[in-house]
Amino acid sequence: MTAIEATPPSRPLSGRIGYGLVKAALRVRQSYTDALSEVGLLPNHHAILSTLHELGPCHQKELASRVVVDPGDIVAYLDTLQESGCVVRERDRTDRRRQVVTVTDTGIAKLREGDAALDALEAIIFGGLTERDRQSLTEGLAKLTRPSE
Repeated sequence: MTAIEATPPSRPLSGRIGYGLVKAALRVRQSYTDALSEVGLLPNHHAILSTLHELGPCHQKELASRVVVDPGDIVAYLDTLQESGCVVRERDRTDRRRQVVTVTDTGIAKLREGDAALDALEAIIFGGLTERDRQSLTEGLAKLTRPSE
């Protein structure tokens, strides 16, 4: 008997939760990119504006962590948002080495445009799910993305 014959049959790829999540995430990510590009944003721009709107002014490094963007990469996203008047960066008065990022009124208006585009998109993508399905999915994803304790 060869090693291949001795190996028990594996589960089909389509039956793996992780594979399904990755496949769905790639589809949603591309759809988000397309929808947000219509209003002049990238998904990370939208995430930055949304996070700043929820949290208020935030240190650049903390913002990178919350949005899950490399601290070096967030600079380019913030540069673009600052050039378009969506955010301002200022030195922290208590620690001049750190930058504090604040969303502007222009940024909030752009965030609302992005949110409207995503609301329309999500109605299509998740339209086949019941409200209960959506709630369960949201709760399950929250559990999976919680920091390890």
